[in-house]
Amino acid sequence: MRLLVTGASGYIGNKLAHVLAERGHYVNALIRSSASADLLRHPNIRVCIGDILDQNSLAIAMKDCKQVYHAAAFAKMWDKNRNNFYKINVGGTENVLQAALKEGVNKLVYTSSCGVWVPDDHHIYTENDPRISSFDSDYDLSKYLAEKLVREYCYKGLFTVIVNPPRVYGPGLERYSNAVNRFITQILNKKIVPLPWSLDTKANYAFIDDVINGHILAMEKGLGGERYILGGENISYKKLVQTIVALGGCKTIFVRIPPAVIQAWAWMEWMVARFTRYEPTFTPRLAQRIQLDKMFDCSKAVRQLGYKITALEEGMQTTIDHLKSKKYELQPQ
Repeated sequence: MRLLVTGASGYIGNKLAHVLAERGHYVNALIRSSASADLLRHPNIRVCIGDILDQNSLAIAMKDCKQVYHAAAFAKMWDKNRNNFYKINVGGTENVLQAALKEGVNKLVYTSSCGVWVPDDHHIYTENDPRISSFDSDYDLSKYLAEKLVREYCYKGLFTVIVNPPRVYGPGLERYSNAVNRFITQILNKKIVPLPWSLDTKANYAFIDDVINGHILAMEKGLGGERYILGGENISYKKLVQTIVALGGCKTIFVRIPPAVIQAWAWMEWMVARFTRYEPTFTPRLAQRIQLDKMFDCSKAVRQLGYKITALEEGMQTTIDHLKSKKYELQPQ
């Protein structure tokens, strides 16, 4: 079967394209620049240079495809031009949906984010939980609006399924979106690493191979108009750090930073970023969020799709071995 993967030079999209090709599918891999073509070398992968903002290149890339995995996104924490989030993540998604409907695509899986739910201490989110507060991130809001479009097109006759990964880690291309891998690398390579003050804050961490398999299962078994959380274990910062240190054999000194200091640091970086080309490590709003729980329940995906979760220790060991192998250099964007 021939299918399309958008965002095929990204962290999730690239690995998804290769796994699908290895399973015998013929993959049209949509990327914006020929500089990334070498990242998609496989006899079953056809590289398509184009953009989800360009309807003509989308139509060419989608021709004869029966399935579409829409993984392309503007995945950043902050951007000086806020409109980029909405132009790409919302407008670009609508272009993909329109093209899929026009080309007679059988099924589309959309890669959303668990960022569409607000951080909340002690609450474990399921797919049925509504958003109960305003958005503090243009990225999260843009993904939420894109989800609404995906569901609307399901009513128009396009079979769509939404998947929501949380914090993803594991072997793959080095991209801005895989912050967990950068954190692991920091612990492995640096003598002093700053941490939030509260180490009991919990979040959900998903191994990349599980997330990729979850996408494919969503295409095979997902119900139209439904969403599926493709997560892993809910663990505290303390357990995450202890696991990395134990498996990586690190001798790292950790410094816990009080919330007021983190907030002041974030405001300082944000002010610098407003008047320069500097990109902040985190924003004032993110500084508040990192001390709140972000936990998720994956039982719906397990029950309906057959989704499986890799144990944290196993996934983390694979990731650490990969990062230590020095094969994790920055690839072209």
